[in-house]
Amino acid sequence: MQLGSREKAHQAKVKELQNRLGSAQRKLAEEKRQYTGLEEERQGVLQEIEKLRKEKERLVAEGKGLRSRAETQTAKAAAMETKAVSLEKKNAVLESKVASLESRATQLDSDRSALDKKQRQTLQTLHDREKELKQLNQKYDQCARNNAVLYNVAGDVLTRYERKGFFTTFGEKEPFTQIKRVELEKLVQDYRDKIDQSKLKK
Repeated sequence: MQLGSREKAHQAKVKELQNRLGSAQRKLAEEKRQYTGLEEERQGVLQEIEKLRKEKERLVAEGKGLRSRAETQTAKAAAMETKAVSLEKKNAVLESKVASLESRATQLDSDRSALDKKQRQTLQTLHDREKELKQLNQKYDQCARNNAVLYNVAGDVLTRYERKGFFTTFGEKEPFTQIKRVELEKLVQDYRDKIDQSKLKK
């Protein structure tokens, strides 16, 4: 009966570990999905930064060109200067946007590092659960081997008593042979039943 309780405890422990293992695997898959999303967003931000930088360079060059022509074209100088000022304002806006995007890219790098660390921790937890499950299975196998040995020994002991004519000898010495013999045979059968119930099923 004690071995049966151990088997149930083992099965419950295995089931718990399997549930933890499945939870860790699902968690790892979700973290990988988040990681992929962050990486895609980061790449998009970097591309946008590069695009804005090129636009800034073009606007700066255009502004310089406008100022140069304003010096040689007096009639159009006022209009050109106004446009140059406008372009400088746009450039200032673009610089602010670039700074914001660079800050976002830095944050994404930080988030990615944190996610990498979290993934490593999850993988370590998964490895620990698998190791624990393996050790538990090894203990169970050892218990099963011990149980098989005890089962065989118990059966052998009962068989030896029967072969030695224990019941016959006991019946010859007892005045109430029929009653005592039946009781002993029933007791032996009860022990056999208990031994069979305690045998681990594979």
